[in-house]
Amino acid sequence: MLTPMDIHNKEFKRGFRGYSEEDVDAFMNNIASDYEKVYREYCELKERCDSLQDKLTQYEKMEATMNSTLMLAQQTAENVKVSARKEADLILQEAESKKQKMLDETMMSLQNSQQEWEKLKAQTGAYRAKCRAILTSQLRLLDDMAADGEGKENDNMASSVSVSEKSAQPVRPDQGRQDSGKKDAPKSK
Repeated sequence: MLTPMDIHNKEFKRGFRGYSEEDVDAFMNNIASDYEKVYREYCELKERCDSLQDKLTQYEKMEATMNSTLMLAQQTAENVKVSARKEADLILQEAESKKQKMLDETMMSLQNSQQEWEKLKAQTGAYRAKCRAILTSQLRLLDDMAADGEGKENDNMASSVSVSEKSAQPVRPDQGRQDSGKKDAPKSK
């Protein structure tokens, strides 16, 4: 590319009847001056363009870095989501397992309590039956004792009664026991 100095220092050969040297020099000076302005603008624009190109390259690198960082952040976020889902699922499974274990333990405890209740109920029934049997036997014993006491009184009276009356109405000692035991024994529920 021509520089302003190239234009300014350019010399033409003189020919016979050529152009006017003053006009050519004046015109060349004007061209050199204008070209110098254009050349300076061109150099400034070239520098500016180079600077902008450098900045553009830098921005493109930054954009690539930002895109890479963004993709990495998105991937990391996705990994965190997946990890959080897995952890949440694991926590839910553990909670479900604990719930089931607690439910099983509660059911087992309830069954044990029911078995214990049935056992106590049976023991209570057996105890009641034993108590009834003891009370019944005690009542019979009391009846027997009362009958024995009446029997002695009757024996004393019987000696005064004639023998013919005794043979007409015989009384058995075990008959009085059975009747009194049936009358006085408590009714079972």
